[in-house]
Amino acid sequence: MTFPLSALLRVRGVQERAAAASLSNARAAADAAESAVERAVSSLSDIAPQIDDPATLLAMVAARSSGQAALADLRVLAQVRQDAAEAASRAHVEARRELKGLERLESAHLESERAEERRVEQNVLDEIAVVRAARDAGSAA
Repeated sequence: MTFPLSALLRVRGVQERAAAASLSNARAAADAAESAVERAVSSLSDIAPQIDDPATLLAMVAARSSGQAALADLRVLAQVRQDAAEAASRAHVEARRELKGLERLESAHLESERAEERRVEQNVLDEIAVVRAARDAGSAA
């Protein structure tokens, strides 16, 4: 007899693989956002502190202000993506837990089937032994 929940087991396997793929994508997006933050910080630190005239001062202030705003946006984006990666991780753990539960049920079912097969086989062997013993006892008389 086949495992009665085999279709559900296949569905859970597909769900677990989809959750793993989502987790991978979310982690990649979080890593990319964090890299963007690091590049923005590096870019802001590269703005030359040398000020020769008022126009340069205004340009530097504008660049720093714009850079700080962009950095703040990137930090928010990085946090959102990190939160999404953590949610994807939790979803993957849950999908994996559900899959493992069904796999344990399948394993127990298969073991039960094997035990039943061994019991039936032992009964057949016992019956053969009884018939043979009865035949040997009948021929000896």
